[in-house]
Amino acid sequence: MLQRIVYFFKENSWETVCFTQNLEEYGRVKGNLNDAGIITKTKSATPMNGNLGSVNFSSTYDIKVKQKYLHKAQEAIHKSRY
Repeated sequence: MLQRIVYFFKENSWETVCFTQNLEEYGRVKGNLNDAGIITKTKSATPMNGNLGSVNFSSTYDIKVKQKYLHKAQEAIHKSRY
């Protein structure tokens, strides 16, 4: 019973498949995953360096998929690169 619970949580955990600051790469990866029917979560962060009016910042995108779809997601991401 305990093994089944551990397996369930491991299988349904979220893993990062792409971590980028490039908006074009983010769009390409997100599009490939959506085309493959893979549900994703995106976490984005914009670090501030203390200057509120500064234009020297960029967002960082962290795309995650469920552990059980990790292999399928990697195939979908790399499919269109070649």
